[in-house]
Formats: sequence, structure tokens, C-alpha cells
Amino acid sequence: MRPTSAPRIRPATSATGISFSLSGLVGRVRLAMERGRQRRDLLELTDRELRDIGLTRRQALREAARPFWD
Repeated sequence: MRPTSAPRIRPATSATGISFSLSGLVGRVRLAMERGRQRRDLLELTDRELRDIGLTRRQALREAARPFWD
């Protein structure tokens, strides 16, 4: 009987895996920044503009106070 060779172990990350990880991270950072910008923009809307999009001033203030990552 021939001895079996040890199974090949693949590295945990490859260049492709790192690329996907970085692009995913960049995407999440961009999304978080965009949410933060949109929440700050809510504060600049008038009460009439807020009503047009179905929000009260209180709701806009609450939304704008949320952290950008949430």
C-alpha cells in the first residue's frame, strides 16, 4: 500500500479574498457616510418639506441623531 500524501492546505485568504474583503469594507464605509449625510440633510428641510416626505420635525431630529453606522 502506498503512503498517502498529506492534504494540501490552502491559505485562509487569497488575493481574491482580500480584494473582496477590501471592496466590501469600502462599500460599507461609503454607505455609512451616505447615511450620515442624508441624516444631516434632514435637518435642513423645512417643516413643509418634511411633511411632503411624510416626516414630522421630531422624527427628523430623531433620525438625524442616530449614529452614521446605524
